[in-house]
Formats: sequence, C-alpha cells, structure tokens
Amino acid sequence: MTENSGARSGLQVGDRVKVHAEGTSVFVIVSVEGEDALIESVDDAAPGRFPFHCKLSRLVPAEL
Repeated sequence: MTENSGARSGLQVGDRVKVHAEGTSVFVIVSVEGEDALIESVDDAAPGRFPFHCKLSRLVPAEL
C-alpha cells in the first residue's frame, strides 16, 4: 500500500480526504478530536450517507 502522507499534512476540519491513497470516495472532515476524525461523504446522493470515525493518521488529502 502507498505511504500515507495525510498524517504529516496537518489535516483540518473542512478538508477533503480519502480513507487511503487508492480510494475513490471523497469525504470531508467534520471534526477532529485527538487522533480521531469524524468524516462524511461529500456526495449528497451517496446511499447510506452518514458521518463516521476514522483515525486521522489513515486519511490522505483528496486532490481536487
């Protein structure tokens, strides 16, 4: 798997991210608490769209 650069990039609330470098889905960071981020899909039409927790260190910035 590709190295995760998200852990060093200073991700913040509002940033668009992927859950891993090869991911296709894009999420937005809703909140950050310690090493955990609450993220939610940016696609309003995504089935089952809901916020969920993920380790901040696993996230990678999504390229626009």
